[in-house]
Amino acid sequence: MFALDTNLLVYAHNVDAPFHAPAKTFINDVMSKRDAQGHLSVCIPAQVFVEFLNVITWQKMSTPLSLNDARQVVQDYLDTGVTIIHPQTTQLDTFLTLLKSTTSRKRIFDTALASTLKDNGILGIYTVNVNDFKQFDFLDVKNPLVP
Repeated sequence: MFALDTNLLVYAHNVDAPFHAPAKTFINDVMSKRDAQGHLSVCIPAQVFVEFLNVITWQKMSTPLSLNDARQVVQDYLDTGVTIIHPQTTQLDTFLTLLKSTTSRKRIFDTALASTLKDNGILGIYTVNVNDFKQFDFLDVKNPLVP
């Protein structure tokens, strides 16, 4: 299973984003394909939704969503039945261990996300920012917007 990163959701829901069209197409595709048991092949970490709400409502964006509209976007995802990944009780230990390979404070939130994925047995992430996750050797990191 692959997790979706925040940037894909932001691009898919920000009409002025440089990757809006391909991100929207990708998100629509992965959110509509289910296996024989009716499960999606992707999950969304709770942290991604928090980051999405923060970014997509930021007034410095050319077309931010209102908080209510952004909240509804998140609710729409929840209504699909997509698996939501939450931090486990081991998160802080995993986070601190993974943080040893990080040299920049700019990677703290990516490291927190990676620790949530690791603790939940999620081995892949779809993201536009591939380099943000390359240091985590347990993760298969893919940018779905490039061939």
